[in-house]
Amino acid sequence: MFITKNRMLPALKTLLICLLIGLGFGMYLYFTYDQRLERIVISVLSTACIGSLMMLVINYRNFFTMVTSIQSYKMIIMIILLILAALTGSEMMFFAQSLIWKNEHYQLFSGGNIYFLNILIVLVTGIPIYVSEEWKSLLNSQILSQQYRVLELEQQKTTFELELLRAKVNPHFLYNVHNTIAGLILKDPAKAEKMVLLLSKFFRFTLNKNSATFHAVSDETDIIRTYLDMQKIRFGDRLDYVIEADNTVLPLQIPSFILQPIVENALKHGIEKRKENGVVKVGIKLDGNEMLVTISDSGPEFSAMPGSGMGLQMVRTKLQLLYPGNFTLELNNEPEKHVRIIIPKRNKNVAG
Repeated sequence: MFITKNRMLPALKTLLICLLIGLGFGMYLYFTYDQRLERIVISVLSTACIGSLMMLVINYRNFFTMVTSIQSYKMIIMIILLILAALTGSEMMFFAQSLIWKNEHYQLFSGGNIYFLNILIVLVTGIPIYVSEEWKSLLNSQILSQQYRVLELEQQKTTFELELLRAKVNPHFLYNVHNTIAGLILKDPAKAEKMVLLLSKFFRFTLNKNSATFHAVSDETDIIRTYLDMQKIRFGDRLDYVIEADNTVLPLQIPSFILQPIVENALKHGIEKRKENGVVKVGIKLDGNEMLVTISDSGPEFSAMPGSGMGLQMVRTKLQLLYPGNFTLELNNEPEKHVRIIIPKRNKNVAG
């Protein structure tokens, strides 16, 4: 539709100019040579026919010149086509004239010098328009190429930033896990071995360079469950967790490794600060065309100015890269302390 409008506007402008020229020329002939109103009509029809054919040739030049990519050859083809447009328009004018003036008999190619005049007018008018349109097309092509290149660079930048975010591992988390393993080696070797296996599984997720930016919700819950199982060995009975995800949600796509930093915050600022037992809850469900993720813990409420930690900042940055201006990240204390994320529903094979 946009291309059609771009072609129609110059054509209508040129046709209007042709009509005005025809009207002016017809009135000149009327007052100086032939005082018949039909003379004005014929002059207008003549310029309209020739101008329309000229713009038709120019607008569809790519169809006519597709046989070659050499500009000089294209120009020769266009000159030939413009000459044919002038001759055809002239014949249409003579035919219309024979219909208007009944006493004149139409005869093919009987216009004499008028052909040369019309050819000259068409070449003088049409060639500059053709060159101008070609330059516009070339310029638009270069602009589109540059825009595509900029888009590619932005996508590469986004991918690089996402890789950096995924590669970041909280040293505080590693320190606690290694201390827990060291303390269990002599005290409870079986738990120490389980902790090492869980850590190995966890790092398969975090260090897998072939993993996609998105993966299934079931994979994300597997990451969270692995992480919480490691922390349960560390905290013992002080920690309990619940992960709830509807079956309709599990095959859908979610940004990879997006929830672990929030769960880690829930442990660091929630469970660690409590002497009594605590629970972490993760809920994922659909709400129309949106995915609603809720992560809550039984620790102290959020402060008046929450959300400045590195974990939440990493999550916010990743969501901004993947859903610019189209996501929600909220920290709430009512009805219970929780972090809520709302992102668009994304099916398995959706590109983007």
